[in-house]
Amino acid sequence: MAIKKTYKLFNILGNDIRFNIVNYLASEEKCVCNIFKKFNLPQNLTSHHLGILRENKVISDRKDGKRVYYSLNKKTLAELKKTLEKILH
Repeated sequence: MAIKKTYKLFNILGNDIRFNIVNYLASEEKCVCNIFKKFNLPQNLTSHHLGILRENKVISDRKDGKRVYYSLNKKTLAELKKTLEKILH
């Protein structure tokens, strides 16, 4: 992962709401309805932050009927981890 992409991901995750969403998704995928209720946020604000995370491949989504479920994009996070390990060694 390029340093610019790593820097961008840190900026994205530097937002409290997005960081908390990523942390919440660490255990399993969640429906957007659960996410905005968990953080007591308006659905449109939650969707805005989910969109930023999805556009930058931090999370993935899947539709099941009218519901959208989000989960961590393990490939992107594994690349970020690998880059951090290089930086720290």
